[in-house]
Amino acid sequence: MNHHGPTEVLAIGGGPANLSLAALAQPLGELRVTTVESRSSVAWHPGLLWSSSRLQVSSVKDLVSLVDPRSRFSFLNYLHEQGRLYRHLTAGAGQVSRKEFDQYFTWAAQLLGVRLGEEVRAVEHHGDRFLIRTSRGTHHADHLVLGVGQTPWLPDCARGLAGPRLWHAAEHLTQDTPLTGRNILLVGGGQSAAEVALDLLSGRSGMPRRLTWVTGRHGFAPLDDSPFANEWFNPRYVEYFRTLPPGPRSALLDQQRSAGTGITRELLTQVYRRLYELDYLTDTPLHHELLAGVRLEELTQDHEGFRAGLLDTVTGDRRPCHSDIVILATGYRPQLPSCMAPLHHRMPLDGDGYAVAADYRVPWDGPDGNRIHVQNAARPTHGIADPNLGLAAWRAAVILNSLLGREHYELKADEITLGTGGRP
Repeated sequence: MNHHGPTEVLAIGGGPANLSLAALAQPLGELRVTTVESRSSVAWHPGLLWSSSRLQVSSVKDLVSLVDPRSRFSFLNYLHEQGRLYRHLTAGAGQVSRKEFDQYFTWAAQLLGVRLGEEVRAVEHHGDRFLIRTSRGTHHADHLVLGVGQTPWLPDCARGLAGPRLWHAAEHLTQDTPLTGRNILLVGGGQSAAEVALDLLSGRSGMPRRLTWVTGRHGFAPLDDSPFANEWFNPRYVEYFRTLPPGPRSALLDQQRSAGTGITRELLTQVYRRLYELDYLTDTPLHHELLAGVRLEELTQDHEGFRAGLLDTVTGDRRPCHSDIVILATGYRPQLPSCMAPLHHRMPLDGDGYAVAADYRVPWDGPDGNRIHVQNAARPTHGIADPNLGLAAWRAAVILNSLLGREHYELKADEITLGTGGRP
């Protein structure tokens, strides 16, 4: 068993949140961040990494620029170092592909020395340090930052079912199941569901016989990326949201749903146009049903495939649906990492997740000199922007300032134009 020297901050998870933390910490002499990632790469949602997918946020909202635009870890500097800055601008910098940002994250991870293929198995606390046992050895740390991301969520009726003909959208591009002549049930009404739908309609893995696409929402709603909706992704709005009682916060999250989980208008147009082509301009037979306001209530598996029970939430009618393949584009939820199990009894929970303070600290009964911070797990307390890439740098800087005990990063932010329920 290898033993490593003590490090002041151990960041668990090598996704964009902790890459941002490590990048902003890199020039600091007082903090040393070691980042560990259980996977063999820091690939950004590889099961959904379409070659044609575009970022839904500006490329300025990278790992560092909104906090430290002079950082060497900016996306602009990445393009410069790769010798493609001018061609990127000519190709249309306003439409940055997710693939290119994935390349950028991989580049940053290499510069930052992210320890790939190292799974954290247990976190304990002894004396004045955390003891972290991993697949490669043992780390000691003064502070922890949990950035393990969110996990794919499955409806209750689908849990316990497994096999090569049922998968979550997060795994879609890793599947090699032939689709030719198959009946497919697609569940979900967000961006990922629409991306999967367009892929299914493309015939990349063979043309299905029938596509039934259902969502419990009352329509295939477009993403609200209007200027005033985007104010909800401003740090000032996060601070305002934090001041609200739990009831109003929950209500606002529901009302702001289309700004976080809608489908881009461009993608909606592509799906509609492809359905039109299949219906009128090709000889490819494809039966399709797009059912809004319809919820998956039951799902069973037999030797012939899957039998689903669908509920029309408008009329209350129930209808059966038989399919050969089921794809669940049902989103993600934060999950308590199993490696933290030894400390769970020392950490108060808020519902199904951690209680999270304004500086993203998780309260626990240990010494203040050993802090636990969490990333991308504070949506109920910090608002709709919490899982969004746009606030990654700001949130990382908030955490670093908290660990330093001073405002090293001056977190300037524009005043918001309009706050829901009043201006903060």
